[in-house]
Amino acid sequence: MRARQSFSLIMLVSMLVACATSVDHLPVTTGKTGQTASQTQQVSVQYLGVGGLLIRYGDTALLTAPSFSNPALLGLPPGPFQPIAPDDERIDALMPPVDDVEMILVGHAHYDHLMDVPRVMEKHALKAHVYGSQTMKHSIAGSVAEERIVVVNDRAARGDSAGDWFYAPSGKLRIMAIESEHAPHVMGITFMQGRYEQDLPDLPWHSFGWKEGKTFAYLIDFLDDDGNPVYRVHYQDAASTPPLGFVPELAAADERRVDLAFHCVGAFEQVENYPEGLVTDLQPRNSILGHWEDFFGNDPAGDQQGIRLTSIDNFIQRLETVQADDAQWYLPDTFAVMHFPVSQ
Repeated sequence: MRARQSFSLIMLVSMLVACATSVDHLPVTTGKTGQTASQTQQVSVQYLGVGGLLIRYGDTALLTAPSFSNPALLGLPPGPFQPIAPDDERIDALMPPVDDVEMILVGHAHYDHLMDVPRVMEKHALKAHVYGSQTMKHSIAGSVAEERIVVVNDRAARGDSAGDWFYAPSGKLRIMAIESEHAPHVMGITFMQGRYEQDLPDLPWHSFGWKEGKTFAYLIDFLDDDGNPVYRVHYQDAASTPPLGFVPELAAADERRVDLAFHCVGAFEQVENYPEGLVTDLQPRNSILGHWEDFFGNDPAGDQQGIRLTSIDNFIQRLETVQADDAQWYLPDTFAVMHFPVSQ
């Protein structure tokens, strides 16, 4: 046991001292791109950094958990018992208007995907409910009203078996959680594993207190007036081993090609056949590469560098070998807005 703990500590130190990488040679999407003639015929997607997306269609919107606080010590990831907390001032300054957001999705409960969510719900997305694991619920129970938290564990898709659809109050949006996993961070080691069995009175005060819990991918449908899907998004905030995260078998009326997929670049080389397996299964029309930037102490509104211990170039090369001939990929800068046409 002691040898394993020592090895884990060595691996953590190696991750802490690794350098971020330049993305100057990559076609990073900035500003606004791909606008269509009518907003009623397009979906807009704003990348908020790490795993955060703000997706709008018509008069409804969905948010995937943003991370603005990005704590660090001298540019290094926060250690196991270094105090961390949401940076409310930064969150309030950087959070775009989200008063139309009905759903907030959390794929797993690490601090870089969950710590800022209570502030967002308290001050910005006032009508939103948050969806995620039982551990997610326990982690934020002291800061978010119970009636605004939806636990998906027992209603998620597993393997080929479909899960339940969760519908937004407007009836214009629905989501299905899909069983997935979190790739190891380095050398086969996954940090901050575990789960909570009961509600915490306060938010965890250090990074390792934000336990992963169960990890989920999500299928997201924007719906027309008759409840039919007109735009489908596959969202995954952590790389996974195929077939975890794949879309299950759906009813004939629910079948639709994935219009947009969000892939996690961070730690993708720690699992086999990612992103190839997922992209081959989904064949999305468009892919957004997320969780690509070094977020340890960075300014989300400033210039970004690539995440440590990961080759973004290798991810792109592997993606391009399996994506459909009509597909495109985007590596968005933080706060870039992309527009995609809706096809019936």
